[in-house]
Amino acid sequence: DEEEFINKLNPGLMQAVFAWCKGAKFVEVQKLTGTFEGTTIRTLRRLEELVRQLANAAKSIGNHELQSKFERGSELLKRDIVFCSSLYL
Repeated sequence: DEEEFINKLNPGLMQAVFAWCKGAKFVEVQKLTGTFEGTTIRTLRRLEELVRQLANAAKSIGNHELQSKFERGSELLKRDIVFCSSLYL
């Protein structure tokens, strides 16, 4: 049901993701959320994975302009401590 889906939508991390993509430090981004650090990291990682999949889908249908936009979005997301292989440095 479309209405049920819309009611479940939680835009709570949109501002934090936007700040992250604009280059904000993780500590600044975390202040914009009401979540634990692990939740924020997991959300950013999953979003980057989704954006990468969307870039592949755009490539599959031959929409190179859309593919390029998704790839740029992935680049903006994939940085800093969020994408370190381990937090135990």
